[in-house]
Amino acid sequence: YPRRFNPDQPESAMLPATLSKELISDLLKGQMGFNGVVVTDASHMVAMTAAMKRRDMLPTSVAAGCDLFLFFNDPDEDFGYMMEGYKNGVITDERLHDALTRILGLKASLGLHKKPGKDLLLPKAEALAKIGLPENRAVFSQVADKAITLVKNKQDIFPLTPEKTRRILLVEVKGPESQFGKAIAGGGNPLADLKELLAAEGFDVSIYESPLDKIMKLPENEIAKGIMNVYAQKRPISELTDTFDLIISVANVVPGTVQRVLWPASKGTPDIPFYVFEVPSIFVSVLCPFHLADVPQMQTYINTYDAKKETLRLLVQKMVGRSEFAGTSPVDAFCGFVDTHY
Repeated sequence: YPRRFNPDQPESAMLPATLSKELISDLLKGQMGFNGVVVTDASHMVAMTAAMKRRDMLPTSVAAGCDLFLFFNDPDEDFGYMMEGYKNGVITDERLHDALTRILGLKASLGLHKKPGKDLLLPKAEALAKIGLPENRAVFSQVADKAITLVKNKQDIFPLTPEKTRRILLVEVKGPESQFGKAIAGGGNPLADLKELLAAEGFDVSIYESPLDKIMKLPENEIAKGIMNVYAQKRPISELTDTFDLIISVANVVPGTVQRVLWPASKGTPDIPFYVFEVPSIFVSVLCPFHLADVPQMQTYINTYDAKKETLRLLVQKMVGRSEFAGTSPVDAFCGFVDTHY
């Protein structure tokens, strides 16, 4: 697109959007008439760092038309880079004043100039004291109750009752391991929580343990042999149909570079949902809302958006028929595919 404004520009000279004058100033602010504030991409992202030195990147982003710079590396060093860019003319007076005008206009539109600092940012102790207050927990419950989304339901399975589906198997669906992802996802053990909540409703609940997890507990010299045995293993379908009335797969795939389901190398085990037309099955994703792309064969699919125990309590209330599924998906949970609908 920059060639619309600069036809002779070679591909090697094209820059990421945050650093591109053609995209920020010429297209967005000029041709499209955007009159607000432009914030850079996070300054540690490869889209920026792969383009040039940080010393050049900071003033170039402002010169390109960005008004606010997102994320310091080192405040003193970065400020020096920006000042250097102003002094050597990369950032012109006109561009600097335009950025300041837009920033001040944004603050004024929010009324920030009329509020004392303590009203904008509470003192740390005062802010922390608000966490976990009963009134805030009540709001959380209201939000979670309205958020839980029954994305797909092609079978007559609700409400769940012990008379229809007493014997339930809970199956963990795993993804790439990420300690950072676990930390920001809030931790917890959704399978254990669901087992407790469903058992309180009168269901007999088991949690599936993968044979691969069992094998990893073996001595190192026995692991390879054990994995080959699992890969070659087949079991009668009747082991599932005669033992369980319902299988609930729970995907707790934490955020990361990739947030996809990782299927195990085993065959015929419940952690690969081949059995959806053999045993009534439900798939619940407690974090990522896009897993239906991985299990389009599932006839009932639910997104809860977090794995908090209160959210899971509300989920169980909906599954047993005490409340309605009220959530509307904020994204295309069918992921643009045809087979996810059927």
